[in-house]
Amino acid sequence: MNTTKITDSEIAKLKVSSLPTRPTAPSSFGGRGYTANDMKAAFDRLPVFIIEKFNSLLDDIVSTDSGSLSASVPTGIRSAHTLKILFADIVNGVFSTYLSIGDETLAEMKIRLAYEVEKISEHIAELFDYMNDTVIDAGNPKARTKSGEVIA
Repeated sequence: MNTTKITDSEIAKLKVSSLPTRPTAPSSFGGRGYTANDMKAAFDRLPVFIIEKFNSLLDDIVSTDSGSLSASVPTGIRSAHTLKILFADIVNGVFSTYLSIGDETLAEMKIRLAYEVEKISEHIAELFDYMNDTVIDAGNPKARTKSGEVIA
């Protein structure tokens, strides 16, 4: 990550209060001989410095290279595992091998559920075949012989 914390020493030398009491006075009188533009620049130094640091932080946040914020934030999942690695694992599917759902990973659950769906499909197919082999006759029982055959 390119952005660093702003230190007290960086702030101290940019503060307006770091200027001499009479900054426009000649140096022989304890001043710096600042012009109007020099004074404006002195007042702008700290805000401009903070804006540059903020923009650097925004660049680090949206960056995807090795200096990005996501490459600098550890996840704690395992040693040297960062948000950048986690994001890549989500995209490439590796995340499912270590995302736990109860006692199993998402990948294990997917395999188990696919197996269970296949078994249910097979059972439904067997029931369908059984139903196709079954004849349901709601005809008149008087039109049958004692053995169940239909009398024409």
